[in-house]
Amino acid sequence: MNFNVYKNGKQLKNEELSFNNQNIIFIFHGLFGRAKNWHSIALRISSTVKGFLIVFDLRNHGENEPSTEISYSIMVDDVHEFIKRKKINKFSIIGHSMGGKLGMLFTLLYPQFVKQLFVIDIAPVDYPREEIEIVDHLLKINVKSCKSRNEVDSKLSNYLNDKELRSFLLQNLNFNNGIYAWSLNLNTIKTGMKDLRGFPIDIISNASQIDTLCIFGENSPYINEKYKHKFKTLFANLQFFKIEGAGHWLHVEKPKEFIDIVSKKLI
Repeated sequence: MNFNVYKNGKQLKNEELSFNNQNIIFIFHGLFGRAKNWHSIALRISSTVKGFLIVFDLRNHGENEPSTEISYSIMVDDVHEFIKRKKINKFSIIGHSMGGKLGMLFTLLYPQFVKQLFVIDIAPVDYPREEIEIVDHLLKINVKSCKSRNEVDSKLSNYLNDKELRSFLLQNLNFNNGIYAWSLNLNTIKTGMKDLRGFPIDIISNASQIDTLCIFGENSPYINEKYKHKFKTLFANLQFFKIEGAGHWLHVEKPKEFIDIVSKKLI
């Protein structure tokens, strides 16, 4: 997996690093996100906490090589392979949305490696699928024929009215040798949407005792009382923190409030 590393308010060069006996914090982005989205937040968190922040491009996102498969179980294997290769024995996790589900599943399956878990605006439940998903809209656009980012945005606006959402999605647009292309592997993401909307409860045998914090937005539909109850059945040591006036992308909408909670609660 591609990853970026931060320490003391600076981004470091990956190839020079050894993580042995260090305080480690992983950050997992959400669906259609990438490590670069977390750059400014990672800089600020790393300036307030000790140790390394490692921000990943998850499977079929960011600068990773494309794969024909995507699921939470497979991404758990990706993380497990990474920690074996880097000889990391203990770490905390901050995961937003899809990354939060990945963090929850990893913690439930491999609690011996997890020091603390921060789940950002998502619950361990199956969410309803949209009749037409965002990935379907992205697949409709032939970005190779587009001459500018504005042209891609204009075509995307025919399907998505939300300008902020379009701006977020356009961060995945690469321009190489005069041609635009998505860094996302859209076809694999489309085939994996059922898994990504769900949560593989059937492979979990025990509830987690790991210190777990769920930070959610007041205006987000992803956390409600029903979902909180389900959350509590799987995570015995759980606290909820609500950020007023924020939605699903609370770390972008209310970065100070988000960073304050994380910095104060990180062990």
